Amino acid sequence: MFQLLSRTLLVWVMISAFTEIALGAACCGGGGGSASGPSLIAGDDKALFASSYSMTEVVVDNVDSKGIWRVSNEHQQIKSLKLELSHIFWDRWQTGLALPFFSRSQYGQSYSGLGDIAGMVGYEILPDWNYNFYRPKVLGYLQLTLPTGKSKMDSEIGGLDSRGNGLWALGAGTLITKTWSRWDVFSSLELHRAFEKQVNNSQISGTLKPGFGGNFGVGVGYNLQNFRLGSSLTWTHEDPTVFENSFGVSPGTQERYATGALSASYIPNDDWTGTLSYSDQTLFGDPLNTSLGRALAIQLQHHWQR
Repeated sequence: MFQLLSRTLLVWVMISAFTEIALGAACCGGGGGSASGPSLIAGDDKALFASSYSMTEVVVDNVDSKGIWRVSNEHQQIKSLKLELSHIFWDRWQTGLALPFFSRSQYGQSYSGLGDIAGMVGYEILPDWNYNFYRPKVLGYLQLTLPTGKSKMDSEIGGLDSRGNGLWALGAGTLITKTWSRWDVFSSLELHRAFEKQVNNSQISGTLKPGFGGNFGVGVGYNLQNFRLGSSLTWTHEDPTVFENSFGVSPGTQERYATGALSASYIPNDDWTGTLSYSDQTLFGDPLNTSLGRALAIQLQHHWQR
C-alpha cells in the first residue's frame, strides 16, 4: 500500500514541478496565458505544502512570428521561488493557492518581485478507491490568476522587470494518471482565457485583448522503491494578443513552444518528497513569438495525512 501511495505521490510531484517550468516561458515571451497554479492533492493527503526553486537561462532570446531564432551575446537569467498550499476541504473537493516570486538579471541589471498569484478549486472526478488495471485516476480543476505581477507591456525598460502576464485569467484543466507495477503515466490538459487590460506608459497607450491558450502534456515514469525517474513533454499555445488604440489595431501573432523535462524524485516517508528536474524548450516543437530557456529546479513537498 505504501509503495502504491508513494508512486502516486511521485507522479503528482513531477506534474506540479514540470507545470511550473513549462509555463515559465510565457512571462519571458509575448503570451498572455495564465501562470501555473497550486499543486493538486492525490492519495491520502489532507493538506500539501510545496516550495520550489528554479534557475532558468534564456538561451534563445526571441523566436519571431516567422520562426526565426535570434540569440544575443548575453542571456537573461531568471530565478523563481514558488510557494504552494493545497487543502482538502470537503470529501473529494480541494482548494489551493500559489505565490510565485521572480528575479531577472541581464547586462548587470536585476529586478525582482511578486509574480501572478493563482488560486485553484479542484475535484476528484474519478477516484481510485480500489485498484483496477484499466481505470485511471482523474482530477479536474478551475483556476483564477490575479494580475499581481508586472507584465512586459507595463515595463518601461523592455520587459526585464516583468514578473508575469499582469492579466486576469480564468482556466480549467484535467489531469489523468495511471500506475502499472513500477511504471506510471500521466496526461494533462489545461485551457484558459485571459481578459483585456488597459495599458498606459511612456511608450504605448491602448487596450490589450488576449485570447485563449492552453497546455497539453504527457509523461511516463519508472519507480524503484522510494525513487522515481520520469520524463514529460508539454506543448503550450497562446492565441494572438490584439493591441488596439486610437491609431488602429495591431493583430499580434500566436505564441507556441514545447517543453521537454526529466526528473528524479525521492520519498523518504509519508511526510516528505523531494524532486530535482531539468527542462529544455529548444529541443521539441516549432516555436513562435517566444523566448526559449533551459531550467534546473528543485522542489520540496510536505504532506499532512488524513
